[in-house]
Amino acid sequence: MLFHPMRIDERQRDTTRYAAAIWLGVTQLLLVGVIFYRLYILGQPDEQIRDFQAVLAISLFGYMGLQLFLGGIMPNPTWKGAFVMYVVLAGAITIVCLFIYGWPKVEEWTNTWLPALLGPAILVVAYMAIARLGHWRIERQIERMSQ
Repeated sequence: MLFHPMRIDERQRDTTRYAAAIWLGVTQLLLVGVIFYRLYILGQPDEQIRDFQAVLAISLFGYMGLQLFLGGIMPNPTWKGAFVMYVVLAGAITIVCLFIYGWPKVEEWTNTWLPALLGPAILVVAYMAIARLGHWRIERQIERMSQ
């Protein structure tokens, strides 16, 4: 045998998972900081940091999707809660974009207003769908174990 068998109880495993999740969050925040630094302090063009943005998006959405689906632990919002989430998210994005870029021209709505309004809608609907699938998955597992 090359390795000694390890005996880890549930508390140790949960603590390890919690610490790993915290570290993942820290690295994601650091990556966001690097992106903002390169964009707004160094003035690099957006095209030069697409790889950082893609890695961050894959990491964030992959982690959240796995937590939602496999864990089934994320809150499952009602339609009213989803609407509030949408308004807050769309409002925050719109306010930040208005602060950075100023008031957009009306003829450029597909490049300015549409992403700020459609993007949060897609995120909220995807969150709700994956959260519901995760809850259904956990409920089916509980039903199988109780039989």
